[in-house]
Amino acid sequence: MLGIITEYNPFHNGHKLHIEKSKQKTNSKYCIVVMSGNFSQRGEPTIFDKYLRTKMALLNGADIVLELPLTFATASAELFALGAIDILNKTSIINNICFGSEEGTLENFLEVTNILYNEPDNFKKNLYSFLNEGLSFPKARINALEKTLNKSLTFLNEPNNILSIEYLKALKRLNSKIIPKTIKREKANFHSNSITGNIASATAIRQAFFENNLDNIEDVMPKNCFKLIENIPKNNIPTLDNYTNILKYILKTNSIDYIKNIADITEGIENKIIENVNSPSITDLIKNIKSKRYTYTKLQRSVLHIILNITKEDQGYLKENLNPYIRVLGFKKESSNILKDLTEKAQVPVITNLKNAHKQLNNIGMYYLNKEIKSTDIYYLFQNKNNNEEYKKPLVII
Repeated sequence: MLGIITEYNPFHNGHKLHIEKSKQKTNSKYCIVVMSGNFSQRGEPTIFDKYLRTKMALLNGADIVLELPLTFATASAELFALGAIDILNKTSIINNICFGSEEGTLENFLEVTNILYNEPDNFKKNLYSFLNEGLSFPKARINALEKTLNKSLTFLNEPNNILSIEYLKALKRLNSKIIPKTIKREKANFHSNSITGNIASATAIRQAFFENNLDNIEDVMPKNCFKLIENIPKNNIPTLDNYTNILKYILKTNSIDYIKNIADITEGIENKIIENVNSPSITDLIKNIKSKRYTYTKLQRSVLHIILNITKEDQGYLKENLNPYIRVLGFKKESSNILKDLTEKAQVPVITNLKNAHKQLNNIGMYYLNKEIKSTDIYYLFQNKNNNEEYKKPLVII
């Protein structure tokens, strides 16, 4: 059984190819996907909601789609990877994981993984030194690794390579029996904004959608996915700026100590955010704060965590105790036997009906599930939808 970790923001031809090649490489008939919900690891609302993206995945090779809980899905690469690997591990039916990377082989990853997992003293010393120079944590970590290993590690500048290392670290921490494999990403760079041929990055597709360039998108998405989105009005697609007034309200009605307790609020970011509270939009606020120390993505995550009330304690608890449940977003009818295996063998409760979740979960499990439910209501606020949207959405069954 194959496991894949993804966001599908949105699903495109590269994702379909990844599923096909991963099944071949692992000799797997079935594929279980762990997918982010309505908010992404970059600290943004996803371009289409999780139910539509689940349908896209099921139409193109996935057999079951599981949700990566909000607190993991919007975290830095380390916590994102740990949460996702933990879900795959707790299914007890996954044998292989196959992730896309710019490298295409595991060899270079393994040496770096061992350093990051064990954190020898010389690495920590180098890391603190670069942080004290004012570098952002990602840049300081790469520099520290290069100094520790005494060689160039330019491949660490690619985001999928970084995630690959975090997946390997998580497998090591969990002592998982899941076998890791990787395949080389096809053609389009992760950050590429151009669309040529039939493969493009999700970044380029999102940009083209916002610019109403649907003709550019049609060739780089499976036809069944394009049909699902071609008539969606652009004003039905959320951006982080849609939540500007919510952010301003929270900042103006809470103390600085409250803001300090929010996840990813470190190194005095709270002061910078509050100083710029009257910026016309969240985009403007982040541009005003951006510096060598704070990456754009970290600032986006910080702001999103304020909006969604994700605290340091929320992240800290899950980092130590991991997922208290597995939630199914959708499955293929012809793969219902796999769903049966999952519900019987999983190490934690498997939620297929949200209305019955309170019977399956303890207070802690319900606390994190309620975070998910509330975040979905926030996701749809810009459309003026009513509350309890999660309860109106059935499992996606294809």
